[in-house]
Formats: sequence, C-alpha cells, structure tokens
Amino acid sequence: MTKYSINIYVYGRVQGVGFRYQTYHWAKKNKLVGYVRNMNDGSVKIVACGNDSQIKKLTQWLEQSGPPGSKIEHFQSQFCEIEEMHDFSIRH
Repeated sequence: MTKYSINIYVYGRVQGVGFRYQTYHWAKKNKLVGYVRNMNDGSVKIVACGNDSQIKKLTQWLEQSGPPGSKIEHFQSQFCEIEEMHDFSIRH
C-alpha cells in the first residue's frame, strides 16, 4: 500500500482550545503517524503519514470543522517527503 506524507497548516481559533490533544487522539484512532504542534503565528501544523484513504479522512475531518471548540478558518496542505515515524505525537 502506498504511503503518503502531508503537511497541513491550520488557521483560525486552533490554539488554547485542545486542538492538538484532540487531533492526537483522532490520528491515533485512525492509525496515522506523524505529529501536531503549535506554531508561533497562531496556526497549528499537522504532519501526517498514512495511506490515501487515511489522508483523505483527515482532510475531510478538518473540512467538517475538526475538533470541538476550535474554529478552523482555513487550512493549507501539501504533500511532502515521507519522514520515518512510528507513532503520532504532540510536539512543543
């Protein structure tokens, strides 16, 4: 099965609302590997690796408003080089 890696920058009310914690649990449940971290500009970066349907599911989840309590205004995503990761984590 082909693996993909994607960088997603999420903008809106996404810091201080449990976004990273809930994204972490969503990703674990959906068997993605990668990480989520707050950025200095107030956005959140998600790096996710998985197969095509896992990546599609993630972007659909974000399009449908993502974690409760957050307010996603928009997000940008682009495929990137696959990093060797074995788990999903919250980075600081």
